[in-house]
Amino acid sequence: MKKLLYLFLAMFVAVGLYACVPDDDSVDELPLETPENQDESDSDTTSETGKTLIVYYSYTNNVHAVVSDLRTQMKADAVRVQPAEKGLDYAANNYAIGGAQIQAIRDNPDKESSYPAIDPVDVKFEEYDTIIVAAPLWWSNMATPLQTFLFNHGAKMAGKQIGLIVSSASSGISGVESDAKRLIPNGKFLTPSLWIRSSQTSGCHSMIAEWLKKIGYVK
Repeated sequence: MKKLLYLFLAMFVAVGLYACVPDDDSVDELPLETPENQDESDSDTTSETGKTLIVYYSYTNNVHAVVSDLRTQMKADAVRVQPAEKGLDYAANNYAIGGAQIQAIRDNPDKESSYPAIDPVDVKFEEYDTIIVAAPLWWSNMATPLQTFLFNHGAKMAGKQIGLIVSSASSGISGVESDAKRLIPNGKFLTPSLWIRSSQTSGCHSMIAEWLKKIGYVK
C-alpha cells in the first residue's frame, strides 16, 4: 500500500523535484547490493572525547564504505538504520519513491506520519558523548530513513557533540546540515561537516583523517 502511495505522490512532485535536482544527485550513487542490517559494536569505545556512536543509513553502500573506514581511525559503536518496508526500489522511475518521501517531510516536517517507518533500534544514548551521523543526500536533503531515526531520537541527543558526514554525487550539503540541526535542535554540532562525493568514496581515508583533526577528535 505504501509503495502505491509513494508512487501516487510522486506523480505530483516529480516534475518540480526533477527541475531542481539532476539525476545523479537524487541518491549518492546507483544501487549496489546492500548487506543485511547490522548493529556493530566495540567493547572499548572511549576516547579523550568520550564514548562515540556512529548512526548511518546507506542505500548504495557508499556511506557504509565511509563508515567502515571511519571505524579504522576511531573507536566507536555503530548502528545502521534500515527501512521497515523491505524491497523498495528507490531508483525506479527516477527515484520517485525517495522523492515522494522527501516531499512528504518537506510538507509536514513536524508530523510523525510524514516519516517512513524504520526497524526498531535500541540505543542507550546516555552512554555516548559524541554522535556521528553519516547520511546520503537525496533530493538536496538527508535520506528519509535517517531523518526518521533523528525525528524519533533527536531529543535524546541534546547537549551531545554531533558530527555530520554527507555522501552525494555533486550537490552541496547545506540541506542535509539543515535537516540535522532541525532534527537535533539542541546538539552541539562540530564544524566543519565532512562532505565526501561518491566519486571520492574509495579514497576517503585521508579525508576522514583530516576531518577528525579539524573537529578536534582525539583517539
